[in-house]
Amino acid sequence: MKKIWKTRKEEEGVSPVIATILMVAITVVLAAVLYVMVIGFTPPQNDASAGSWNEVKALNQTAGKATFGAFTGSIEPINLRIYVKANGIDAGYVSWGSNTDPSTVSWVDGPAGATVTYYDYDPNSGKINSGDYIVLNGLNSGTSYELEAYNVASSSILPMMGDSPTFTTP
Repeated sequence: MKKIWKTRKEEEGVSPVIATILMVAITVVLAAVLYVMVIGFTPPQNDASAGSWNEVKALNQTAGKATFGAFTGSIEPINLRIYVKANGIDAGYVSWGSNTDPSTVSWVDGPAGATVTYYDYDPNSGKINSGDYIVLNGLNSGTSYELEAYNVASSSILPMMGDSPTFTTP
């Protein structure tokens, strides 16, 4: 049998320095791709699992105020809904259309003529902070109102401690 392959002594492979540089570059690229993939699996910024009310009270015969306390994590206004019940019957919910513009808050399916105003102590944060509050206007006199917080991002009721979430207009 004849030897088909000829050994060429003039040809050499890639130098060890270049091979090392290529291996390091490939490793860095793979690490960057893995990092980007893992970052995509991080939980959302709306990680509040519980919160509190500092104060929930009637202001007068047609208005009520609910002041937020601390949250166990952070929650953006756009991912929070406050469900309202009037004398135990659903009366719509308070919803935000923006994280930084308090004027976008609305009372969806609320009583005719009722409005809500959101007061944000730090509107640039894009989060609901302790001390922020909502005022519900156009309420019915002599009616008991109950509030329930809902985290839209986690699709779950947000347990609220502290002050009772109910008030009765005089």
